[in-house]
Amino acid sequence: MDELFLALDPSHVANLETLWKRGKEYGLEGCEIIGPEKIHEQEPHVTPKALSALYVRGMGSIYPPEWAFALSENACENGVRLHFRTPVTGIEKKEDFAYVVHTEKEPFKSRYIINVAGLFADDIAAMVGDRDIELTLTKGTMAIFDKSVSHLLRHMVYGTFSGAHSQMMTQTVHGNLMIGLGHFSKPGHKRDSSVTPDKLQEIIRMAKELVPNLPEREIISTFAGIRSENNMATKGDFYIAHSPKAPGVIHGVIGSPGLTAAPAIAERVIKMLEEAGLELIEKRSFRKERREGPRLSDPSFETRRSAIASNPKYGRMVCRCEQVTAGEIHDAIQRGADTLDGVKHLTRAGMGRCQGGYCSLPVLSLLAKQLGVGLEQVTKKGGMSNPVFSPSARRKKGKTLSCLDGDGTEGRLKQ
Repeated sequence: MDELFLALDPSHVANLETLWKRGKEYGLEGCEIIGPEKIHEQEPHVTPKALSALYVRGMGSIYPPEWAFALSENACENGVRLHFRTPVTGIEKKEDFAYVVHTEKEPFKSRYIINVAGLFADDIAAMVGDRDIELTLTKGTMAIFDKSVSHLLRHMVYGTFSGAHSQMMTQTVHGNLMIGLGHFSKPGHKRDSSVTPDKLQEIIRMAKELVPNLPEREIISTFAGIRSENNMATKGDFYIAHSPKAPGVIHGVIGSPGLTAAPAIAERVIKMLEEAGLELIEKRSFRKERREGPRLSDPSFETRRSAIASNPKYGRMVCRCEQVTAGEIHDAIQRGADTLDGVKHLTRAGMGRCQGGYCSLPVLSLLAKQLGVGLEQVTKKGGMSNPVFSPSARRKKGKTLSCLDGDGTEGRLKQ
């Protein structure tokens, strides 16, 4: 997806020229400064106030949860063991290159530790004695629009931006429009994903400065994300270094855009492990590709017919907004999705206009049935995010809710 950095005021033009020069210095090809006529050839709905733009070609976009899941699946197929919902509670140093990582479940012994714990990288660093790493956290707000307005934008479009704010609109890989991030605020804590009315109105106002006829009534979801900078690197750079106090530990304190830089970071960390004494042996049986079931949201008729012939569950629609079938949800659960959000991120069931208003109960039933647990044990995103109360709590309320199960049968949930 190409990018357009807009100048909405004469004072912004110099910023575009600075960006253009920086891109040239880094060897970025396919970028040029364009005028109003070409801007509106590329983006007919962008404000007529746009004086010029930096047009950057050759960019791309991905969906981070799906990408991370794909990498995890491929890693597991090549022998990696993952331990989810296993928070680290402490790290015990026996000697150099000999550590015991204590968790809420079981301890793990290791000669090397790679600390890439995101917003919690400073906490992990402190566990091995590196207490001088500090994070500065800021929060930005995002809003997602229904696909009915996707025609309003073709590129990722920026207005003004700095280290303190971002005025951005883009299409997601699935075709929704997304706006944000506004002026960054300070989160209350590291898990603070709350969206306040004032910040939502701020990003809507900033988005309408870019696309004036953007209909805010088409917003279907909002969320907030936390970004970080550290005190160990200048100008918002990443801190990737060997621990000065714990040989065998590598700190990867990553900010934004961490996902974009991840492949290069991985290569660097591998080299650092080798420098630290880890013997690296190429795995000749490495499997480069992973297996994945069919996706029926926009396939050919033959693909859909073939999938249904192989498994009738692919013919039963569960999420009408995103055209997700019971077969796809079954596949996602088999692959490891064990929460409502897990299924949502893998299949998009619940990401449409109704935001799970119609499909949440069938997905909940499918999860409970396939995992072999009670409905009250299924969570939205782990922890205590149970959509259904415990049996005793439901009996006290004495109400009954009818739902359509994912296999087409009607079930009843007591509340």
